[in-house]
Amino acid sequence: MKIKKVLVWAFAAGAVILLVADAKNAAAYARSALNICFEMVVPTLFPFFICSGILIYSGFCEVLAKAFQFCMYPLFRVSPAGSSAFILGIVSGYPLGAVTAGELYANSYLSKTEAERLLAFCNNSGPLFILGSVGIALYADMRCGVALYIAHILAALTVGVLFRFYGRRKHSAPPTIMTTPERSVGEIFDIALQNGIRNILTVCGAVLFFGVLSRLVTDLIPVSGSMSAVITGITEFVTGTVKIAGLDIPMAQKLIFTSVIVGFAGISVHAQVMAVIARYNLSLVPYILGKALHGVIAGLYMFVYLYLNPVTETVLNPSVGRSFAAASAFEIVTAITAVTMCVACALALYVKNYRTEKGH
Repeated sequence: MKIKKVLVWAFAAGAVILLVADAKNAAAYARSALNICFEMVVPTLFPFFICSGILIYSGFCEVLAKAFQFCMYPLFRVSPAGSSAFILGIVSGYPLGAVTAGELYANSYLSKTEAERLLAFCNNSGPLFILGSVGIALYADMRCGVALYIAHILAALTVGVLFRFYGRRKHSAPPTIMTTPERSVGEIFDIALQNGIRNILTVCGAVLFFGVLSRLVTDLIPVSGSMSAVITGITEFVTGTVKIAGLDIPMAQKLIFTSVIVGFAGISVHAQVMAVIARYNLSLVPYILGKALHGVIAGLYMFVYLYLNPVTETVLNPSVGRSFAAASAFEIVTAITAVTMCVACALALYVKNYRTEKGH
């Protein structure tokens, strides 16, 4: 505990020194980060936070969770209740998946081991950021966003399967049924609005703080170009994706770097997760390892996609409407294949477990 405090003090002191020593650049970087928030983060994320909140508190997500219960334990060794955290994680984005996993554990829907296992793959970027902020705002092509999102979700599923072996000898919580309290439409909207405002302020605050700090640090390190953008992305992934999009490198490399950075999520997101998970006393080791693996695997999936479906600058520069209408069937086939494979794996593992139990 003492070492942790010393590290926190050292980090805070170092940040203050950097901000004071280079106040002029810090102010300029802060304005740049605010522009990113106002022009890209808030317009694409805030309405989605409201909509996702309405779905959560109206009970619709419990309906979705039930539809995916059959695959949670066979694939990930997590109680069916954990499906809601994964669904919210891939629909709403950071850090809602982690928040939901913590709440499930607090309400005894999951054992501690299951919650830690779930944290490794349930906290993901939402489609509105990848499709809207990255695909449309940065690359002006929906196909880029679709390809990145497919790679992102496939990587999350892969990490979940790998982490099914984490703490496998420890007990699992018994199956439980999730229930949502009855609320009026006004109450639902009020809760969704308040939570949406809190969430967008948290996200923008993290983008601002870590965006400024990462750029001050990279100013001190003799690196430039791709390495500087990657270091920025490791610290704050929104700022990092913007810098990567502006690099003078082939488009394929931009997409691979972006896939890695969005998969890893960045220290700013991890700090948010640490804040919301601290009260549950869950180990964050599986979460950190899971996000590191997520970034690497997402980059590999993006590399495979680009190898099978090469892109060029001329392909990626048409208007958004045209690019959306002309999106190839490859992405659709890939998505259907991925879902089919997951269902097939789930059924195979279920049959195997069923036969094993019958044998005993």
